[in-house]
Parts: sequence; C-alpha cells; structure tokens
Amino acid sequence: MSHPHTYSHADQAARLEQVLALLRDSRLKLTRPRRALLEILVHEHGPFTIEELAVKLHDTPCDPATIYRNMAAFEDLDLVRQCDFGDGMARFELVGQDEDHHHHIICRKCRKLELIDLCFVRELEKLVRDRGYTQVHHSLEFYGICANCQRE
Repeated sequence: MSHPHTYSHADQAARLEQVLALLRDSRLKLTRPRRALLEILVHEHGPFTIEELAVKLHDTPCDPATIYRNMAAFEDLDLVRQCDFGDGMARFELVGQDEDHHHHIICRKCRKLELIDLCFVRELEKLVRDRGYTQVHHSLEFYGICANCQRE
C-alpha cells in the first residue's frame, strides 16, 4: 500500500532533512536503520506493516523487533502514526505536515487502500486542545467494499 501522491525529489529531500533534524533534536541517535526507515517513509509514505518495512530494508539488516521499537520511538516523537485497519496488523506512516493530513478508505475484501485528502475533524481536535489536552491526535478510517470486489 503506497501513497498515490507524487512529490518532487526536492520536496522529498526537504522533508527528509526536516525529519532527520527532528530526530537529531531528540534523544535518539541517527543510526543507519533509523535513517533507512525514515527514507522509506518519506519517499514511499506508506502506511507499511513491520514486515513490509523489513522487506524494504533489504540493504540494511534489521530484525522486526528493532523496526517495531524504532516505529514506537518515532511515534513518541510524532514522526509517524500507527494506522489500525481492523485486521490485526499495525501499519505505520509518516506524519504529514498539515496540508498532507489525510484519512483512508479500506476495502474489507481485497484490502485496497485509498486516501481521503479532506478532514472535517480538525475543529473537534481544536475543541479538545481548548479543554487543556496536549499531544492530541485522531484517527478516522472508512471501510467498505470497493467497486472491483463488488463486480466479482
């Protein structure tokens, strides 16, 4: 499952530098596996399962437990978000800038993923922040049967 948006190489390079700077400002060291994971997430977006990330890291040996720990650490830094599509598989994607915020439609049959680039929940998120909450996030996914699966 990959992000259908196309970003220029300059945009990707700038976003990667921004993400790496956030990592450098944190308590985490910039290891080779961390850099490789962030490069994948910037260039291909995701969301990806741990197993999918392991396959994409073929040039950088990294076991699934290490990938999962890194994703959890990136999540703590608000670099990635975990997506739950109701199939018991954790998926991770880079947290976009405000204009990249999106939601997903998932086919319950073939698991095809489509993006919805519109979000009406930001007003509700602001209400939550106004009540004194910090590190506020939301997740909104839609499930259905895609047109292809309906024809089968």
